[in-house]
Amino acid sequence: MKAPVLLTRPSPALDSAAAWYAGRSRREQVMLAFLGGLLIVAALWLLVLRPLLDMRAASVARIAAYEEVMVRVRTGGPPGTSVAALDGPLQTAIPIQAATFGIVPTVAMEGQTAAVTVSEGRYDSLIPWLAALESSGAVLSSVELQRGSQPGAVNATLRVERP
Repeated sequence: MKAPVLLTRPSPALDSAAAWYAGRSRREQVMLAFLGGLLIVAALWLLVLRPLLDMRAASVARIAAYEEVMVRVRTGGPPGTSVAALDGPLQTAIPIQAATFGIVPTVAMEGQTAAVTVSEGRYDSLIPWLAALESSGAVLSSVELQRGSQPGAVNATLRVERP
């Protein structure tokens, strides 16, 4: 059985480093201490503080973007008088109206009901389009929104009927 190792004195490498440092002149010791402190400050800045500040700035930008979208949704109000009623079959009328909002939907007819899907549509364009669709005389029997792969994008599935 081996005896436990007691660390009562520094390692030989630390001893040789201390001897080397003691062999320097007082001016060199001050310069080495200053450079060591500068190196520690630079490492803290580059490895800790800078990444934290970058993450904070990215978070603030995301929060500002979400708040801007919420302000637009809250202050959007009802659509203007430029929204026309849905003319013709739903399969052709819905894409025409959606195009004015910059949305490209996919429409599939199921009897008198249109199943509409929007992939990666802008949230701030989709909500006013849904309000315009409802005010143009269509009935939205179900609406499902899911977060898209990009910030501000959503995937929507809805069922549209005529009254």
